[in-house]
Amino acid sequence: MERHIMRCGRGKEYKLDRHGFLDPPHQWDENFANCMAKKLGIPRGLTEEHWKFIRYLREKFIEEGTVPVVVLACAENGLKLSKLRALFPTGYHRGACKIAGISYAFMYKINIWLTYESYTALKDKYKLDPTGFLENFEEWDEDFTLHIVNEWNLPNGLTDRHRHVIIFLREYYKKTKNIPTIFKTCSANNMSLDELHELFPEGYRRGACRIAGLPFFA
Repeated sequence: MERHIMRCGRGKEYKLDRHGFLDPPHQWDENFANCMAKKLGIPRGLTEEHWKFIRYLREKFIEEGTVPVVVLACAENGLKLSKLRALFPTGYHRGACKIAGISYAFMYKINIWLTYESYTALKDKYKLDPTGFLENFEEWDEDFTLHIVNEWNLPNGLTDRHRHVIIFLREYYKKTKNIPTIFKTCSANNMSLDELHELFPEGYRRGACRIAGLPFFA
């Protein structure tokens, strides 16, 4: 699995997975939390209000082996969702949970929805299957794509390279009712596997195919 290194003050280095989450999670310390917070748009550092919520998440993670859904987490901490968003501008899972050192792999294992930050917003507008994919291929639109891209914190947002892959996948599926192999998609778009994974950090099926509105089963 692809790994990255985050270098912080005091000469500390932390291993991150390809989604930018701490992995393995036992590396966590307060230095990591402060460093990650700055990277996630909290430049003035963590306040006691931040720390209270982070400690709550770590207690749930370490002692109970779980991550509460955002509504429950807010209720147990007396926070409104708007206040949580103000504290952690990149979101609950990709903000608070990431700073608290909870790994992406753990969240994916215990509850797949924890890795879909925009699931609730998407479900309000689109019919999704239990895996978070569109139920109806024809229901796809650019807004669906933008909702998902916002989860990924891509430095350059949605680029033409993304759009070329998305258009290819949709046209291929429309003609064949099948999903092309990852190798066919790379070849048709003149890109390497590494570039594809960089464009779609959630992977080929859960990233590229999902964002293009293709079904989970095909």
